[in-house]
Amino acid sequence: MLRILSNSKFLIPAMAILAIFAAGSGFYISLKQSQNQQNSALGSSQSIEGLFWPNPKQIHEFNTLDQTGNSFGLEQMQGKWSFVFFGYTHCPDVCPITMSVMNESYKQLNIKHSDLQIIFVSVDPERDTTEKLAQYVTYFNDDFIGLGGNTEMVDSLTKQIGAAYFLNNEEQKENYLVDHSASIFIFDPKARMVGKLSAPHDSAKITAQFIKIKDFINAQY
Repeated sequence: MLRILSNSKFLIPAMAILAIFAAGSGFYISLKQSQNQQNSALGSSQSIEGLFWPNPKQIHEFNTLDQTGNSFGLEQMQGKWSFVFFGYTHCPDVCPITMSVMNESYKQLNIKHSDLQIIFVSVDPERDTTEKLAQYVTYFNDDFIGLGGNTEMVDSLTKQIGAAYFLNNEEQKENYLVDHSASIFIFDPKARMVGKLSAPHDSAKITAQFIKIKDFINAQY
């Protein structure tokens, strides 16, 4: 009996040590797996052109007007994937080319990705009235959204995204050009800027890049 009691005296602390070691090993393995998953996600994200990860930019409330005169802000960005392009209706080249390319890509994507919206933001609110925006965006596709308003409204979005523009209207007040970004900015349903596609644009490349970005982001939820 004494021998049994003596052995049990050492057995209980030994079991406790083993339990602590096992728990520690389990925590280490779990932590290692989590780190491996994070490294794997980071590695795969680096292979996707134009993807902003692991630091997508969350935009905050903004206030613009769409081509029907209704308010368009953060709420209208949530729950959908969005392509956002900045330009102006008098643009002679970059804008109509990009809008046409986005239309081709949209028609390819809309079959399986009905949660996608295409947004054209005018950086020339002085000339681009709601009526002109409506004519412009629907020329390319009836589903496209045109945003404008006054300069303050437009800047509530451009400054957050970092889409710089410059009006060359010092000498001419009517027929002037506007320097602006030619990139397409991609937003996820949480209104986070998760990607940017740089010019020159090609519809097949836009389609392929968007699917890669969307699949990657969805896998992180």
